[in-house]
Formats: sequence, structure tokens, C-alpha cells
Amino acid sequence: FLSCEDGEAPKIMVDSQTAAQNNKLGIWSVQQVSKEPKVKAYEKGDEKIVDIQISEIRSGNHFFFRVVDDESAKVIDDSMKIFTDTNGTDGAPCDVKVGKVVAALFNDGATTSWYRAKIIEKAAKGKVKVLFIDHGNVAAVAQATHLRPLDMSLGTDRIPAVAKEAQLALAKVRPLEQDDGIDAARMFQGMAWGKDLKARLHGEIEGKVLVTLYDTDVDSPSINEKLTEEGLARIGKRHEVFEVLDRMGNSDSLGKLVKDLKEAQEKARKSRKGMWIYGEIPEEDEE
Repeated sequence: FLSCEDGEAPKIMVDSQTAAQNNKLGIWSVQQVSKEPKVKAYEKGDEKIVDIQISEIRSGNHFFFRVVDDESAKVIDDSMKIFTDTNGTDGAPCDVKVGKVVAALFNDGATTSWYRAKIIEKAAKGKVKVLFIDHGNVAAVAQATHLRPLDMSLGTDRIPAVAKEAQLALAKVRPLEQDDGIDAARMFQGMAWGKDLKARLHGEIEGKVLVTLYDTDVDSPSINEKLTEEGLARIGKRHEVFEVLDRMGNSDSLGKLVKDLKEAQEKARKSRKGMWIYGEIPEEDEE
């Protein structure tokens, strides 16, 4: 994760659960601008395997990523450095409208720079909550000092958002309010943060890319499977699985993932790991 407080350096926020809950920030906060549900499934032959880096972790199965060596990322990173050099770090009058993309100031621990950000909502005490669209982190920033209009050439119609919102395919985790949810986020962080990963992109549902993620190669057990084997994730209910398979075109790779997750889940259940500590899942998760 990146920190949500003004002026703080990026840090993992699953180790600050109570503070995050109290402040309703980061993983606890985001009510993004609502969108019409949409499904984008790749054809079987078009399922993509790409190298990615995680730029934000929201939970044990919800994250943002950047594609390694993405030319758009290099262009926007370089452009925002030039924008900062040109404008300095003083704020400027800005149209604060929910959904509008502006420039917002952020301190990454080394320098304070401008980044593209979408306004999510107006907050108290002259602040607004923004989503940094090229990284995925959220911050509450002062409207008067931490915002300025973005050059038209840097708009998302010219350069789409670099960070892609994603979810581990078919792997459900507990909410962060629960210990198993925090443990899942920590395990995910340990396996994925700061590394080049292999990602199989199955398609999109409601703006999130469904991903099978690997910390070594695509022939090794996936992160989806590893979380499930530790009892920190579980495969969805039968109708949920069928719905995803149907929407994604019943791909062979998703079919294999279902098999792998079922086997991993059975191991976790027999070993009474994580959410299976009592041998069965809680009643509210049963079919």
C-alpha cells in the first residue's frame, strides 16, 4: 500500500489496521465513482500473460498493478516530473468535482511531486479524497495547497490510467476487519510486494481485471492457490464460480484454476488452517 496521510512515505497499511479503520482511509475507505457494470472477456487465444508489479494492495485478493515496461507508465511518470519542475509544488485554484482528474501533491518519502488523481469525494476541513490513478493509492489532501488543474495533454483521454484495478480470480478472502482477512493481506503482501510477477489476465468484470497471479512462473502454484491452501482464501460458491466461467468464456485456464483451488481448499480444511479452524466454514458462507 501507499500511505494515505499527507506527507508520509509509502508503507504497508495492513500493519496499521486500527488506525486505518478509525480514519476510514486506504483499504477501509474507497467508495469509487460508480460505474455501469461491464464485462470484458478475452477470447481463449487472447488470454494475456504479462509481467506486472503490484502498486497497491487493498486486501488479500484486491489490488492495483502496473505492467512491467509499459510505455504509457514511462510517458506519464516522465511527464509528471516535468509538470512538477514547471509548476513547483504550490497549489492552484482547481475545479473540485467528484470524478474529475486533477494534479494532486504527494510525498513518496523522497520527494514531493504532482501525480494524476481522480477526486473521489469532498472531505472535512477543506480536504478532498483522491485516487492516484497511476498507482492505485488513496489520500485525503488539502484542496487549497495540494491540488492544481492538470494540463489537457495529460488527461486520461490522451494517456489512460496506468494502474489497473484487479482481483485474484475465484479466490475469496475475509474482510480486513477479521484476523483471517488481515493475515491474507499480509501473506499476499509477502509474496507479491516489490517483485516482478507473472499474471494471467482472464478478463474484466465491473472494471476489475480477474487475475491468476504467480510469484515464479505460470507452471508453478499460483498465489491464488497458495492463499487457499493456507486457509486464508476460499473458492467461491458453486453459482459464483459458474457465473465467472460463463462470463469469461469457460476458458481452460480458469477450469484448471477451479480444480487447483478445490484441491488446495480441501488440504486447508483437513489441516484446519485459517478460516477452517473449526473444520467447516462459518454458516454464513455455506451454500
